[in-house]
Amino acid sequence: MKQNSYDLLNKINFSKVDFARNSNKFNFITKSLYFLILIIILIILYLFSYINYQFQKQNNNIHKSISLLKNNQNNNENSLHFSKTKNFETEINLDKYETNIYNNIKNKIIGFSCNTEMSNIHREFLNGVVRRFRPKKILEIGVYKGCSSSVILNAIQDLDDSHLYSIDLSSKNYIGKCVRTLFKDLLPKWTLYTGDIASKFMEKIGKNIDMVLIDSAHFEPGEILDFIIVLPFLSDEAIVVIHDIANQITVPMFSKNGWMSERNEWAPYIIFNSIRGKTYLPSGKNTLTQGIGAKKLDIDQKKYYKDYFRLLGGQWQYFPKEEYIKEINDFFLKHYDNECMNIFNDTVNFNRKFVKENPKNNLYDYN
Repeated sequence: MKQNSYDLLNKINFSKVDFARNSNKFNFITKSLYFLILIIILIILYLFSYINYQFQKQNNNIHKSISLLKNNQNNNENSLHFSKTKNFETEINLDKYETNIYNNIKNKIIGFSCNTEMSNIHREFLNGVVRRFRPKKILEIGVYKGCSSSVILNAIQDLDDSHLYSIDLSSKNYIGKCVRTLFKDLLPKWTLYTGDIASKFMEKIGKNIDMVLIDSAHFEPGEILDFIIVLPFLSDEAIVVIHDIANQITVPMFSKNGWMSERNEWAPYIIFNSIRGKTYLPSGKNTLTQGIGAKKLDIDQKKYYKDYFRLLGGQWQYFPKEEYIKEINDFFLKHYDNECMNIFNDTVNFNRKFVKENPKNNLYDYN
């Protein structure tokens, strides 16, 4: 009996020990589970805070970027040389820009038979360039009857500080006739130089030219040489307009028979597509199909000087008079370094010899 009681007591004691062990194990598991849940909650809170922080940071960066864009736009609007506008340049079709200004004289221009100089879409584009950028000092090389001169003068008539300087190698009486006949009231805003090459008049015109229209020989060296002459006189980010930049294709295409079909007018295309700067063309067009374009020059054009001089290194299609060559050489000595002069002299010497040995390659007389 005593033995049975003793055994029963031992069982009870062992049961208490097992219960205590199980209870401790349960408490440990419970505490571990609570701790794990707490860790998960903390991780979730941390991730939420981090994501919210990154979102706020990105949102702030977006606002800063928008603010910078607005500041840059405001700086462009306050430019000394160009007009105020809220439009981004990439959104502008210059041939559609303020066409109402050009339309005021459109019928007069057409009636003066100016389509042989510049088509209507080209005149709209030229008007748009002037109205968009509001240049103060404008230079034109190649005048002929003055139809393009008339478009420019009409576009600046309400711009008090704007003035057009025009240069033509010829001094015949039809040079600028359109202006003198139709737009006598605009003559005070126009200065015309004739009878010599551009380098002869650049010192008189002076620097800080905001826009130049080059529409001269079309044959090499032609517009290439003209651009190099005016380059040191252009203001920062000046607008350069080149006409007939597709003549190397369009002239033979439209004139399949006779002398016109043999014209090889590469100079405008070469120089236009070599100028470093932002390109503007009539809407929906490219330089292979459209005859006019504009460039807004990159800052610091001096680093491209030698590249432009190397464009003269091809076979010239006419050779200027020796007096012009000397005049240009003296002019370049004042504005370009020895490397540029070496390129120029080598090119002149080669083409002088080439023309003497091959007189048929000097058929085009632009002297």
